[in-house]
Amino acid sequence: MKKMLIIKDMRDWFWSTYPNWTTPVSLDVEYMKKYFEKMGYQVEITSYQDFNFSKDYSGYVVLYSSAEDYCGGSKAFMEDVLMHLHYQKTLMLPELQYFRAHDNKVMMEILRYDFKDAGLKTISSSIWPSLEALKEAPPKEYPVIIKRAAGAGGEGVFLARNEKELYKYAEKVSRMADLKLFYYLSCVNVKQRLLGKKPVLIHNTKFITQNFIEGLNGDYKVLVFGERYFVLHRLNRKDDFRASGSGNFTDDDANAIKSVLDFAKLCTKEIDSPWLSLDICHDGSACHLIEFQCIFFGFKAMSMSKQHYVQESGQWKVIEGTVVPEEEFCESVRYYLENKKGMVTE
Repeated sequence: MKKMLIIKDMRDWFWSTYPNWTTPVSLDVEYMKKYFEKMGYQVEITSYQDFNFSKDYSGYVVLYSSAEDYCGGSKAFMEDVLMHLHYQKTLMLPELQYFRAHDNKVMMEILRYDFKDAGLKTISSSIWPSLEALKEAPPKEYPVIIKRAAGAGGEGVFLARNEKELYKYAEKVSRMADLKLFYYLSCVNVKQRLLGKKPVLIHNTKFITQNFIEGLNGDYKVLVFGERYFVLHRLNRKDDFRASGSGNFTDDDANAIKSVLDFAKLCTKEIDSPWLSLDICHDGSACHLIEFQCIFFGFKAMSMSKQHYVQESGQWKVIEGTVVPEEEFCESVRYYLENKKGMVTE
């Protein structure tokens, strides 16, 4: 019999959706269980804290969640569980590298390095393990974007127009996360310098720098679930270069939407996941991939959209009406298993 494992997070949730703009709720795992049982799966539901390490899950299809881990610890434990399943030869959806890329822009950019389509690399990144590493070989062209590895909604993202601003923002994003330890070691380094010793690294939180695309007034949030594409056009924040986190949405730009959808389709050929969240900008002539996520991203572009798109015979067709998030999630798993993995799902 085909077997599936669904792993809820530390809150006993599985991902989250938005019935309105302000109130997140968990996806209904009982709905999902019934859906996949109709597909012939024996479905087990567990959570990270209740995980049974003594059981052999070889051959299982595994659906799992993630978390934004600002305080540290819980996401590391999730990774321990998922590494265990990885070595047991399960089919993890998405694969483990995409979990590593969640809330981790450094890993996301490492994955981008391996893309075969150069058109998805027009935004290029440099990865920095510390402020000191940046100072040894800083970018030569300005303006430049500096991004903290973790964070969403535009948090920890800055625009530097010269070297002074570059070092100011890089100092901020690379600062040790534990502030008490940071200030303690700052005092230690005063003593180290007086003794002529090498200071302790305290700006060693990883971050990235990227080239800046000028003249944008916003971007497109595109969610891909199997063959269905959901699009929201986001305008920049007031007097800001960032669209992420603005909450300022407009109707789709008919002049750009086809290009954005075609570009999103190209992304699905490089990124092997049943679900995909894409931040895409259009500069008037070409699209650029800003960021992507495959796990635990927001569903607002789906929940708030009154239409979505599917491609039929090379043409994009508009499907009017709202959708049920759980159904879209499950349907995308079916689509992926059939079309990407060649598995019989009935």
